[in-house]
Amino acid sequence: MAENAVMKAIRERRSIRKYEENPVPKEAIDELLSAATMSPSAMNRQPWDFIVVTDRKMIKELSDRVKKQMRLVGYAQKYAERFTGGEDLVFYSAPLLVLVTAPKDYEWAGLDCGILAQTMFLAAYSLGLGSCFIGFARMLNKDGEALEMLGVPPDREICAPLIFGYPAEKKEAPERKPKIAKRV
Repeated sequence: MAENAVMKAIRERRSIRKYEENPVPKEAIDELLSAATMSPSAMNRQPWDFIVVTDRKMIKELSDRVKKQMRLVGYAQKYAERFTGGEDLVFYSAPLLVLVTAPKDYEWAGLDCGILAQTMFLAAYSLGLGSCFIGFARMLNKDGEALEMLGVPPDREICAPLIFGYPAEKKEAPERKPKIAKRV
């Protein structure tokens, strides 16, 4: 019996932080966004909007802005050595950044956008792309100038910052064990 493609993708997909220089073609971006919109959401509200960033200079500027916010809130001390170089340690020089926004006052936004992110990650894997959720990039929500530059309306926030590109690394799956609290 042939291996189930979905189960294979779930087992083999990893968060990738090293990317080839090649850009992600528009057709692949369209496929990712199409897959994303098929994600389930609470009451089928589909709260997401997408900001697609392929301009590498803008991605680098956004990375620098995240690092600045991290310094302002004290996170940077932990990463101070890594932040002093010119290397992009936020978006890892990925050629595609997708910022998923949702209404600030929507209580299910985190869950809905998390499900959407996983859908996009599995779609990316099926297209030969690597992906990673960049939680620290939510700090852009504290940077009004960055939000304005990105066109994020005042009633919305960045919920899921996601990067994509062709992987320049292969990662093996760490051992995973189900943690079943109780079977009834």
